Amino acid sequence: MSAQSAKDKPIKVLWLTSSYPRSKDDSASVFLRYLAEALANQKVSLHILSPDHPEVQATTQPDGIVCQHFRYFWPRKLQMLAYGSGILPNLRAAPCLFLQVPFFIMSMTVTAAWIMVVQRPSLIHAHWIFPQGTVAVFLGKLLRIPVLVTAHGGDAFGLKGVFVRVIKNWTIKNCSAWTSNTSATSAAVGSDLPKPQIIPMGIDCKKFAGADCERTLMGKGPKKLVLLFVGRLVEKKGVADLLRAYVLLPEILRKQTELWIIGDGYERKKLESLARNIQHVNSIRFLGRIPNQQLPGYYAAADMFIAPSIIDIQGDTEGQGVMLLEAMASGLPIITTNVGGISSVIAHGETGLLVNPGKPIEIAAAIEKLLNDKNFRETLSIKACKAAQDYDWLTISSKFVNLYRESNSIRDK
Repeated sequence: MSAQSAKDKPIKVLWLTSSYPRSKDDSASVFLRYLAEALANQKVSLHILSPDHPEVQATTQPDGIVCQHFRYFWPRKLQMLAYGSGILPNLRAAPCLFLQVPFFIMSMTVTAAWIMVVQRPSLIHAHWIFPQGTVAVFLGKLLRIPVLVTAHGGDAFGLKGVFVRVIKNWTIKNCSAWTSNTSATSAAVGSDLPKPQIIPMGIDCKKFAGADCERTLMGKGPKKLVLLFVGRLVEKKGVADLLRAYVLLPEILRKQTELWIIGDGYERKKLESLARNIQHVNSIRFLGRIPNQQLPGYYAAADMFIAPSIIDIQGDTEGQGVMLLEAMASGLPIITTNVGGISSVIAHGETGLLVNPGKPIEIAAAIEKLLNDKNFRETLSIKACKAAQDYDWLTISSKFVNLYRESNSIRDK
């Protein structure tokens, strides 16, 4: 087969993932849906296997994408291991869910094996090292199919212990290739392992850069400056520090601003209670989950984006921070913390401001600096928007396509 015909031949790929949007409006790991759609546009045929959940709805997929959900517990309404705040936070919040873990792994393994036997994909791409990557490597060895594993962060920073480390090391050493979203995530997996290719997750730059806030908010936009947070309301996101920082602002600045918090998670009630004890509570708005397609309008309505991530009690933190890319593409000045892989995305003083994690006083000082210096805000905005172009999905998906073709060519030899 000629090089040109090999390049034009569609690649069949089986994805294994612990999270994928459950409906057209769901934001759970929505970056994977965007990556899948970008890959489908480049002649990649994807079969995506993800966990079932009570909120999974039948959704029409673009040409080239099949999405299948595996059942792992009965009755269906009890399947609560995945989604929500994420598997690790769900386990911490409800330890009884550990009972579902073996059924989860067994069901995924059996379903994936059946797909592989029937469809014979060119390769398996596992998102997150464990359990997806481990299952993929086991099945890949059994059926002689190459395996690509991608580390997204939670699997690197959040999974601790000798037993888990041994499994992760075995998975990385025995896969055909692996990628990491940042060098920090790679280092957290292990410095003595084969080196990955660094491929971050991406962003649809046009969608966020061209958003219309008036259409989203129906002309009822705020008259105040908006400080925006978007993300899951879990410990590692550091929203409690953001609330404490907001109350430290001079009263005149609090009266000129509103703090919008978009997202949901197990910490929401605790955070709302904390907000009620803060002066000018009417300036703090918990907006809950917003459909992903509506988010660009909220970014467009904002004047500043704040992501005060921390290292939580389990050692988990941000591997990359896709919401930072959304804010960058929207042209927002950004304040965030120097943890995990965030410094790979944000350059201090150039595309945003980096402060120390767990320091509300530093967050407040950074907010005050940006509120009082409009020119600096605009400079950060321009540079951030330009830097976001490097993360456009066309660029990112092309890197994965190249890896897919390399793995496929090795198999064909």
